[in-house]
Amino acid sequence: MTQPKITDIRLMRLDYNNSIGYWNLIRVDSSEGVWGLGEAYWGPGLHDVINEFLKPELVGKNPMDIDYICTYLRERLAGIHTANGLIMAAISGIEIALWDLAGKLSGLPVYRLLGGTFRDRVRLYRTGTPDGADDPAVCRDYAAQIKDEQGWTAVKTIDVDSLWQRYDPESRQPGHESLSRSLTEADLKLSERIMQNMRTAFGDDFDIIVHCHWMLDLRDAQRLSERMAPFHPTWLEDPLPVPFSPAWVRLTETSKVPIAMGENLYGRHEFRPFIEEHGADIVHIDVPKSGGLLETKRIADLAELHYMKTAFHNPASIVGTIASVHAAASIRNFAMIERAGEDYPWWEDVILHDEPIIQAGHIHLPQGPGLGIELNPDVVIPLLKAGDVYWGD
Repeated sequence: MTQPKITDIRLMRLDYNNSIGYWNLIRVDSSEGVWGLGEAYWGPGLHDVINEFLKPELVGKNPMDIDYICTYLRERLAGIHTANGLIMAAISGIEIALWDLAGKLSGLPVYRLLGGTFRDRVRLYRTGTPDGADDPAVCRDYAAQIKDEQGWTAVKTIDVDSLWQRYDPESRQPGHESLSRSLTEADLKLSERIMQNMRTAFGDDFDIIVHCHWMLDLRDAQRLSERMAPFHPTWLEDPLPVPFSPAWVRLTETSKVPIAMGENLYGRHEFRPFIEEHGADIVHIDVPKSGGLLETKRIADLAELHYMKTAFHNPASIVGTIASVHAAASIRNFAMIERAGEDYPWWEDVILHDEPIIQAGHIHLPQGPGLGIELNPDVVIPLLKAGDVYWGD
């Protein structure tokens, strides 16, 4: 019996007016005339990584050997990827495309290939804070919109790193030096007002997450946690700088608010100390960055051994989001996926669909083989980066 082979890898970038980069869609072609769709973490630079480093290593290999391929790439390019997130993002996007291809070749949804499902729909949370959130009326209007719009049940809000920018954009107030990792009393009071307004507007049965964007030192993270605790946030996200430190353990031990981290980590080895040393309560994985679907399952399984929840960071397009849904369905200890693209009303329309994809704050599992999705050329083609060619047919 002839074994399938990888014949080509292609990149198609969607330029959605993000100042940092693009949504990077990846296609893996096979000798069987079937191709797989994936997405790598957004940002610039993947074109050369894929064409110069990864494609020459992969053409001719069996696309069903997904674990071997990703292990081979990580070891073959170890001297590069350990210092280069682009390599890991590209590997993650290719890995997702390989699972889509494997599902199409076998006739099964990806979540079946990952071991089956713990749930038939996956919960999402919305990200955003309205301008003027220290005004209770603004938060009431925002809450009404979010609850009415696709039935959201959770939101991520505040963004501590931007608090002083709301009233002190030139950082003239004492303590607002941007690299100091410090919150002033004014910052903390503003955080309290906003959180009080959000909690009052959304009610006690709505999950509210507080994002900190890696901006605080230990003591200020502890102070913020103490101020937020009366409003029962679901978690405090990324309060300390990204690398592991005993400070993460100390914060998790002392915080009354659960601590989440992980969106800037690559692979299970970078997550390992946070999990084994209990430097967090929730591992927050970015699937198209951290190694792909199987690596995500391994991270989640390690977290489950320590009775920790898993959630997904997600600035991806609907393609990466659906890929994350497949992984989430197969993970026992799973909580929620972030929903990106709030500013883009056509976000769901990048793929073909008859009904709204997000319903009551959830996405139901696709039923077709692979990822179970198909690109919508009417939406994708106008979004293509200048010079890129549409290959979705």
